[in-house]
Amino acid sequence: MKQVVVYIALIFSVSACIEPFEFETRDAENVLVVEATITDQLERQNIFLKRASNLEDVNLPPEFFTPGLPPKPKVDLTNYEENAVVVLVDDIGNSFDFIESEPGTYISEVLFAAELGREYQLQVLTTENEIITSDFRGVPGKSEITKVYADRMVNSQGIEGMVIYVDGEDTSGSTDYFRYTYEETYKIIAPKWTSREFKVIAENDFENGELPDIEIVPRAQEEQTCYGFENSSDIILASTQTLQFPQVERKVVRFIDRDNPILSHRYSILVKQFLQSQITFQYYEQLKSFSKSESVFNEIQPGFLEGNLTSTSIGKAVIGYFDVASVSEQRIFFNYVDFFEGEELPPYFFGFNCDKLLSIPLIRVQQCPEPLPIQIRWEIVEFLGFNDPPLALGPNYVPNCPGPYLHTPRICGDCTALGSNVKPDFWID
Repeated sequence: MKQVVVYIALIFSVSACIEPFEFETRDAENVLVVEATITDQLERQNIFLKRASNLEDVNLPPEFFTPGLPPKPKVDLTNYEENAVVVLVDDIGNSFDFIESEPGTYISEVLFAAELGREYQLQVLTTENEIITSDFRGVPGKSEITKVYADRMVNSQGIEGMVIYVDGEDTSGSTDYFRYTYEETYKIIAPKWTSREFKVIAENDFENGELPDIEIVPRAQEEQTCYGFENSSDIILASTQTLQFPQVERKVVRFIDRDNPILSHRYSILVKQFLQSQITFQYYEQLKSFSKSESVFNEIQPGFLEGNLTSTSIGKAVIGYFDVASVSEQRIFFNYVDFFEGEELPPYFFGFNCDKLLSIPLIRVQQCPEPLPIQIRWEIVEFLGFNDPPLALGPNYVPNCPGPYLHTPRICGDCTALGSNVKPDFWID
């Protein structure tokens, strides 16, 4: 397998000499990819394994769109690495076993936290008898987020929105290198929700003009208020190397366009601050220049940046990085009206006009959309009201092919098309 070795000396303005950090890119055919960050939080730690492939010649199915529903994502072609043996060992002989909780995801059997002063090594044995090991890494300091806060602003591109800032530090004073991730949660309220829904009792032979049997019944579950979730994907780094103290102030971790519908009601963001070693910081800087993604798992490309993992199998490469980091986190909430009181809400998700009134026949009619029973079965529409007497006026009414009911796209009447109807445990209204 052809490989290209690239030596990159990253130069920082510090008084001490810094050894060059060596990177290597390879063709990604059947290469093991490892994503592993052990933290000083008491928790079940996670390790992720998969196989990379050269996918340039694979015709990925595009996102496709169904009226009333959000775009459906591309098919997940990830080749997760299953049935591996994953162990973490420290420098005094302790070991922590990991078990596979789902394909490619390995969690520690017990809760544990990386300890300051200890060093740890990752060891992986695959079903192909590859032995993967990392170098030893230790906790570089003690991370502390002092404040997460939001403000309304216009960015350098002239776009108005909300910016999320973080202040943080290394309370041990040991390192100057920080990385940030976030998890955001937002309330979704279906604008055309009603307390009733369609139920098809019998479709009958509507193809030949026989009317189907449809009832309007109370909704079986909560579909008015839901919660959406998104995780960060960008690599967000900060260095305090040129400062007297390792303190980060007003670091931008997220900018949200005011037209983004996730701001429409109530929004929450959990910011995590990872304190890293200099060598780890350099790795993420290079990964950022390569891919713009914090996770090698998200990348489909012919070559990857190699990290601090090696394989004992001749000719076998391994991609990814093993890190031990100190992490702290903080969550904030805010409402749209807190910053945009009296102003119009952002456009609805995917640009849907939920004010448009729709009505279609119960049976198949030439040059009309699919009959209502089919659209109910495909979960495309939601009940809105009765078209009795038939509406024929109004700028939002579509008079083509009217039927006995008014309906709305599912995305407008059922919030579960966009998120979960289960309120998160951490949510505060």
